[in-house]
Amino acid sequence: MAEPIHSDLFYHDGRGPELQRNHWSTRGAQLQAIEYFNPDDVYDEASIKHVRFAGLQVVMITPEEVIDYGNLASDLEQSRAAMFDLGKSVWLQSFSQRHLSSCRHFQLMFYDQLFDIICERVTCHLGRFTLDSNG
Repeated sequence: MAEPIHSDLFYHDGRGPELQRNHWSTRGAQLQAIEYFNPDDVYDEASIKHVRFAGLQVVMITPEEVIDYGNLASDLEQSRAAMFDLGKSVWLQSFSQRHLSSCRHFQLMFYDQLFDIICERVTCHLGRFTLDSNG
């Protein structure tokens, strides 16, 4: 069962927030954060937000052209949330569980991408991402 989360700072109006920038670790091996604008935001510095990932283990990015919106439709119709906690999903369980005991499967629907993330926690923040942003 998909549980909507962070609908106050990450939401949709049919399609999700507009991704502005992915922040990868220095060597590019770890996704640290994603900056975005919500559908009704003014595109300026005061409106930008970011999502941070704690204990990230797996990332899958699906482009808009191949997203199966039929599978998302019921979740999206229930609320304006565009981020969901799918818990210990079948997809999460398909990986070796050695480092995943405290992880959950999160799904983030952006305007043109769907992110499936396996990590311990996802948090949303106002402003641009910086390494010293609260997480």
